Amino acid sequence: ICKNFSQSKNSPCAGNCLNMDRNEALKMQKILQEEVKKLQTVNQKIQKLAEPRNAYMTQLAENEGVIKELEMLSEDDKVYKLMGPVLVLQELDVAKRDVHNRISFMKKQIKQIEAQTMDYGKDQIEIRTKIQGMQKVMMKAQQDAVNAKLKTQQAGGQ
Repeated sequence: ICKNFSQSKNSPCAGNCLNMDRNEALKMQKILQEEVKKLQTVNQKIQKLAEPRNAYMTQLAENEGVIKELEMLSEDDKVYKLMGPVLVLQELDVAKRDVHNRISFMKKQIKQIEAQTMDYGKDQIEIRTKIQGMQKVMMKAQQDAVNAKLKTQQAGGQ
């Protein structure tokens, strides 16, 4: 590819690609397309994480409402738990513990999903930066080719 272009994660060419030939341009275009595909894949992964996160957030809100209601009850009040089609009597402290455990589990799941989303977000930024750098290099090479052609035409016309 271009002498100054690096396929590493860090750097596209600094824009000093004056003599990019057609083969180099095609290779860079292919790499660019691969990076765009990577970006699309990362975007899809982020979107897929949004669905379970939203479900956990909804369940968390419901369970936090349940725990508030359970906190208002006295030890004499009866609590029933729905198990399949049957309501089963459950002790208040057991019901509170179960709901607290569910809340804790949901918070951990949400935290894990958010960490994954952040990681994918970093990947997304890195890929976008690489794509933008490659596009900049390609546009500069294109502009340089146009300028060279114009110079040749002007020199030939004089």
